[in-house]
Amino acid sequence: MATLTVAGVEEALSKYKTVGSSFIAELNLILPRLYGMGMWRDLLYETTIQTTDGDFTLPEAESVVLALLEDDPAQVRAQFHDYRLTGRNTDGTTLGMYGLIDDGFVPTINELNPEKEYIIRVLPIKPRTQIPRTSNNFITVTGLNNSTTPETIEYTTNFETAGAGMLSSSATGETFTAVTQIRTGDSNLPDPVLVEALEVNTAAGNVTEQLELAEIQQANTVTRFRRYRIGKDVTQTSQTLKLLVKRQFKPLVNSYDVVRPSNLNAIKHALLGSVAEDNADIERANYHWAICKQLLEEELDAYRGAAKPTIRFDPSGSGSRVPNLL
Repeated sequence: MATLTVAGVEEALSKYKTVGSSFIAELNLILPRLYGMGMWRDLLYETTIQTTDGDFTLPEAESVVLALLEDDPAQVRAQFHDYRLTGRNTDGTTLGMYGLIDDGFVPTINELNPEKEYIIRVLPIKPRTQIPRTSNNFITVTGLNNSTTPETIEYTTNFETAGAGMLSSSATGETFTAVTQIRTGDSNLPDPVLVEALEVNTAAGNVTEQLELAEIQQANTVTRFRRYRIGKDVTQTSQTLKLLVKRQFKPLVNSYDVVRPSNLNAIKHALLGSVAEDNADIERANYHWAICKQLLEEELDAYRGAAKPTIRFDPSGSGSRVPNLL
């Protein structure tokens, strides 16, 4: 089943958008609402994550639906679940009984070790070999330095030099022990770039630690990622999780970005519902949004095929039959 890009959706539905508005802006307005309506066909996928420190982050997803921890099913718990029962695993023994616990949002994919110093680097993502050049964009990394009393510092990269293969905070002397915020500038980048942390003062011959922090392309954003906690098995150096996750909505930037879900009829009614809301026509807007959800549910039902819950009826009524002992 083909999935459409922005260009494909625009070719089919551009006449249904608000007059004078950008089609990508219209899609970025309605698609988060479609994501929130349910677990649609294109929004669930499987991924594998390894963790060594008892927590993990979802770079491309917004939530965990089902989880296997070392091939065993694990429960997914709400945020602060353990706080009210046993506390936040202060002795290292209580977290294992709960499975996965939602830990809210964090600014980076990986956290820095506060006992080490890191420089921040911005790199192109393969197959690109050079960082895109723009005169009005930047990335600002805010964090703490390595002084006895940590102070907030900033490192800002500007994309004004053509042909750069890497931008690094080592050129300006900033080092970090923690990152609290990554913020982007006023325009989208033509291609995404990778922000990573590289350990400094590493002994000669040792492998330098590299930590992925974020992937940046969209303008005027502050990065954040969903994190979960798990009980750390002291007998293992790492733990493997197989996860069924719900896809995170990533704002569309270019005409070749993939649109999910790609149900044209549902997107059409979502666009018409948005136009009706702008015109204060609540009755018409509610109609279009209801049809939009109905179309997505019908698509999901057809997609399941034979894999549907079976309804069974007990001719004798609910519960087990009571034998006649008389």
